[in-house]
Amino acid sequence: MHIRRVLPTLAFAAVAAPAVLPAPALAQDAAERAAVLAAVDLLFDGMRANDGDMVRSAFVDGAVLVSTERRGAPVTTLTPVEEFASAVDRATREWDEPYWDAIVQIEDYLASVWVKYAFYLDGTFTHCGVDAFLVARGPNGWKIAALADTRESDNCELPPGRQPEGGS
Repeated sequence: MHIRRVLPTLAFAAVAAPAVLPAPALAQDAAERAAVLAAVDLLFDGMRANDGDMVRSAFVDGAVLVSTERRGAPVTTLTPVEEFASAVDRATREWDEPYWDAIVQIEDYLASVWVKYAFYLDGTFTHCGVDAFLVARGPNGWKIAALADTRESDNCELPPGRQPEGGS
């Protein structure tokens, strides 16, 4: 008999609880999320600008890039940030990697970011996948500590509003 009275109260509490969270805490969460994503955006802005120094500045010292793809069997490649940033510097074409559906989790000075992406070389679609970032907050703000990605060229989901050959 008491259970019937308690269940509606619990259901209401579960729905109403987010509404009673203090506004500053929600604003702080949004600000932290934006700061974490700013580190990710800095990387992609540097790639689009062919600016290796901008790319380097998005990462902590010693960060690593891990790529996985299928070439018959699964293949994993580790690339030092310096090697990647140097390739960005040497690039003569625009590297554009829009992302969407970002899932950001933050705990203290550590964050993870999981996004879908598509890669375009001078506006032409080449591949897609998922980027998984490990982002750490240090004295200079949020920076990428590790980046792992998958690479597919078939059955790709594309960002909203983009076509495979770069059309709108």
